[in-house]
Amino acid sequence: MDKIRTLCAKDNEIMHEFSRRSLLGLNDHSILSATLSFFSSYLEGNVKKEVDKDALIIREAAQAYASERPACDLDLEEIFEKTKTIDQAFLNRLLIPSFTLQVRYSDFADIRIQRIWRIARTVYALLGKWSDQASFNEAVRYAFSEEEFTEVLAEILHLYSLETRMLGDSIRSPFHSAIQRYLESLFQSMESVRVDLARTSARALFRDRNVHA
Repeated sequence: MDKIRTLCAKDNEIMHEFSRRSLLGLNDHSILSATLSFFSSYLEGNVKKEVDKDALIIREAAQAYASERPACDLDLEEIFEKTKTIDQAFLNRLLIPSFTLQVRYSDFADIRIQRIWRIARTVYALLGKWSDQASFNEAVRYAFSEEEFTEVLAEILHLYSLETRMLGDSIRSPFHSAIQRYLESLFQSMESVRVDLARTSARALFRDRNVHA
């Protein structure tokens, strides 16, 4: 089993489900989308960007683990700098009229580094309990209790929603005020669904012992 690919695929599933649930939870989504239809391009690309950054963190942590470097020796600042290249590629693809995004990393650097650390620690915990014969589900059950894994997922999603909220201050557009309201509503929706998503994801792994992935 390609453990790194499996971890990235699981992250991709959760992040896209998180996005789907969060958008469904927006009470004013239909109103704002009519005014800010171009903003959907940003949201779709943003999820992929975050998945790509998570994959980078997973690969960096897995490589360090394979080299027998303890998690505490991970250079979080170096990984943080590497995530900026993914941000820049995303910004280069943004071709939205009257919309620019100038990222001020000082606004949320601490939040992103916390997220890098939490994901990296989770990768270490899983790989430390993941034999070549075990499935992903089994590795999770060996490494965490159901409550612990729920808390891990909920925390990672919380750090993501915080960074999404803070990015709103970096947007420059004639629709700035409307976008700010939209992102605040999106943040509230993300916060309202993250724990339930973490709980249902963990339950699927721990309650059905016959499922292998």
